[in-house]
Amino acid sequence: MAVPPVEAPHAPARRGYPPPVVPPPPTQDFAPHCRACVVALQRSLRGLYQSVGADVARPQDVARRFSLNKNLTWKIAKVLQTDDPMEAVPLIPGAEGIGILLAAMGGEGADGAACQSVRGDFEAFDEMLRAHAGDRVTLDLLIDGMPRAGKALEVSRKLAFRGNSGIWGLQARVRSMLQVIAPTAGRPDRIDDVLAGGLHDIRRLRRVQGWPLFRFHHYGLPGDASSRAREFMPIEPPASDGEPELIMRSFCSPAGAEVRSVRTGSEVRHELVDGPIGQRGAVSFVFGSIERGAFDRYAQPGAVEPEYGEMVAFVTMPTEVAQMDVLVHRDMLAEFQPEVTVYGRPFGTFDADPAIRENYRLPIAEPIERIDPVADGLDCEVLPDLGRLAKAVVERAGWRLHDFIAFRASVPYPPMPSSVVMRYRLPTRPQAGA
Repeated sequence: MAVPPVEAPHAPARRGYPPPVVPPPPTQDFAPHCRACVVALQRSLRGLYQSVGADVARPQDVARRFSLNKNLTWKIAKVLQTDDPMEAVPLIPGAEGIGILLAAMGGEGADGAACQSVRGDFEAFDEMLRAHAGDRVTLDLLIDGMPRAGKALEVSRKLAFRGNSGIWGLQARVRSMLQVIAPTAGRPDRIDDVLAGGLHDIRRLRRVQGWPLFRFHHYGLPGDASSRAREFMPIEPPASDGEPELIMRSFCSPAGAEVRSVRTGSEVRHELVDGPIGQRGAVSFVFGSIERGAFDRYAQPGAVEPEYGEMVAFVTMPTEVAQMDVLVHRDMLAEFQPEVTVYGRPFGTFDADPAIRENYRLPIAEPIERIDPVADGLDCEVLPDLGRLAKAVVERAGWRLHDFIAFRASVPYPPMPSSVVMRYRLPTRPQAGA
């Protein structure tokens, strides 16, 4: 027996309107309930089309024959041609659109049972929507947050980029991070770490002062990175006195773009200063450092939980794409099996405790591209000068570019603030004499 809707508790009285109602709590979890409703609606819509001899693959012909809006018939066609029921949800028309479709096809001799089946299945879908989401906008957000072939949060991330750009008054085209890792000369148990991080085509949408651009930091093994003073060597020597520390001026634009550097202990933070708004004031900054013997190459002996080497790109402003390119020395390839994760930073910091950090892991999965040889494959549409940067970085560190293989991950519209992480499980230390 159907359970009637119940009144919302403590709902305020509204003159001239009935009290608001809420549907009964659903008896199924959202995902299986939604899939079942969509599959049933797809089946009944196909039956309706078959009863009038309409071709699902020709929505324009259907629109002309039944005097329907072509947008409506296009949506129906996409709903029926989509294999994943969750992909079809945002395209399902509302009650008005379904009513127009049934009236048009019913007037042209559609089977009455087929029309009734569509009506009943749409009502079941609509009841599911109200029970789990309340409205279509919230339903679309529920769908958007589900992992679906790399499309999770695709709509929300684009909306967030636009909204955050307006709220905070600035945006960037690309957040880049080029990181190069290789065994330390004379100490193969340690890793040299070379970073070149950038923000490209930053545009101020209003006056902005002191916005944090990025910082160089690495979360390694507990106690390892913090137990000693970290020594950062510049990749490019300063072009003049008073230059910001670690800036790579030959890769910044325009030539005189201003930035402020702030050092706190071993951390260097770079901040944007005010300037012209819009495209006229667009600026790009790249900073780079070399750190010899920066981190332990192997997991701690006796470690219970897996330990990881991590490359982290902090997203500190609205950004169209974050791209990480990690160059790994061929001597480390056997131990380098990377994965990409994205973590939110609800308190503004990146928690070094993996157990706590997992609570903020976002359902964003992007593939990793392997590039070999590096010299011929690094330049790309979003970073057409990346090959030149990589060559300068590797040669300054005293290495040869062909001794490395690149691993690339790109995250469109990364959430802000978040941390894009490429990580790999640290191998066990080889036995002496092995």
